[in-house]
Amino acid sequence: MTSAVAVLGATGCGAGTRARFTAASTPASTRSPASAPGGACHLLEYEVIEQILGTSFDVSAAGATDATATCVLQTKAGSYPDLTLAVTPVNVEPAAFLSTAKPSGAAAVAELGKAGYTAGVPAVEPAGPGVEVGWLSGNGRLLVLRYRCRPGSDESALSDKLVALAKKIDRDGV
Repeated sequence: MTSAVAVLGATGCGAGTRARFTAASTPASTRSPASAPGGACHLLEYEVIEQILGTSFDVSAAGATDATATCVLQTKAGSYPDLTLAVTPVNVEPAAFLSTAKPSGAAAVAELGKAGYTAGVPAVEPAGPGVEVGWLSGNGRLLVLRYRCRPGSDESALSDKLVALAKKIDRDGV
């Protein structure tokens, strides 16, 4: 999220802030809803994510720093794949969002909020490659959704699926 960090930093997220984290973890057959820990997790549902992405997550954790709410989903099998969602209220025009938050080489995404992008995320140990989708919602929020694969995975088929999930979150709040 290097490019999104600049926008998040501009909205008041500083190095000296304290983060709060809450987690929900139970077996898949009896697992708590992904939304259980609160934060940005209230926008996510395991079943919807599995239908769209084809990945079944088991664990959700939420955090908050200043005005930014976050959610991380993982499997019990390991740290990756993971899915993260960060939500920050902003007052920015679409052109400014695209010039400051859209990573170099990212593709614009039509019909996603007021403005959106998708970009590949290079593998960085210990994570494999991934995909990031960022958008400016119609209700004044910056959302960044990122999926990171297991090391050695191929993320090439993931971009369209993650964009579909982002559109569902934007439209329905999943």
